[in-house]
Amino acid sequence: MLNPLWLKTFVTLVDTGHFTQTASKLFMTQPGVSQHLNKLEQACGHQLLIRSRSGIELTEAGSRLYQYALEQAKAEAALLGSLDEDNPYSGVCRLACSGALAQLLYPRLLALQAEHPALKVHVEAAPNARIINEVQQGEKDLGIITAPPPRGLFNEVEIGTQALCLVLPASAKEVRETKEKEESSASAETRTSANVSTSANDSASANAKSPDLPSIAELKALGLISHPDAAHYLSLFFAHSKHEGYQNAFAEDFPVSSYINQLGQILLPVSLGLGFTVLPLSVAAAFSDQTKLSLFVGKERVFEPLYLIHKRQRQLPARFDTIKALIQSELIQAALAAGTRQGD
Repeated sequence: MLNPLWLKTFVTLVDTGHFTQTASKLFMTQPGVSQHLNKLEQACGHQLLIRSRSGIELTEAGSRLYQYALEQAKAEAALLGSLDEDNPYSGVCRLACSGALAQLLYPRLLALQAEHPALKVHVEAAPNARIINEVQQGEKDLGIITAPPPRGLFNEVEIGTQALCLVLPASAKEVRETKEKEESSASAETRTSANVSTSANDSASANAKSPDLPSIAELKALGLISHPDAAHYLSLFFAHSKHEGYQNAFAEDFPVSSYINQLGQILLPVSLGLGFTVLPLSVAAAFSDQTKLSLFVGKERVFEPLYLIHKRQRQLPARFDTIKALIQSELIQAALAAGTRQGD
């Protein structure tokens, strides 16, 4: 690598055309200027200029080196200038999150990039463990995970939640409603013959009409449409739904009817009546043919917490504030949509 100090002396010498003026401008002695020039010529292996009574004249090698030195100075100035400019709409952002969140966030991130082409967004769908590892190794800038990360390794902030729901085929709902009507009718006949009071009859009728989560037996009869996050979602849903019988159920209790690792395909077998699954409500609500699905959120909604992480002690440029703000906005909108969605 050529010594930057020698190059600076050489450029100044070419610009002034005189050793004395160069020495004065750089606060050097004239022998010092000559010494820099000699060392630069030795490093290049070529004579760079010819001295004459009228001044100096560049050789072909000297002319090329002069242009190179100017380009280097220009590149350095641009670099230093860019360090002072922290553009919120320029640069690369590498984000890792679940497939469900990628489906929710990626279209909006692309819209942002379309508005600001200098902003480059890379999104990868991955499970929690891989997200944590890639953020820690510096392979990803930001990660969204569903459980608090290991302490001391990351800066973290809880940025929202996503609602979960059971997704059954629409045909299962029809069978269920028919069965409930039959049971309600049989119960009414029994109560009439037994002279049950009117108030008790009204109460039972109201309960029979109340929407409720399917039983464990119904789910086992359908079978599970499994996917990479199915066990995690099922465990979370069963543990927090507060529905009778769910707390003692586990993912491995259900026969697997089918397995798919592509988020966009998970609901296809459900729509065909081949089984049930558990997904974020935003994913289920985005399915193209809602008439073939029956969504159950339960009386007690189940929400999965979301944590945004980045490597500890890393200072993130302004563009990441832009990305964070967009993510939080989208999650708020999704939460509001989930709040207005009624269980079937």
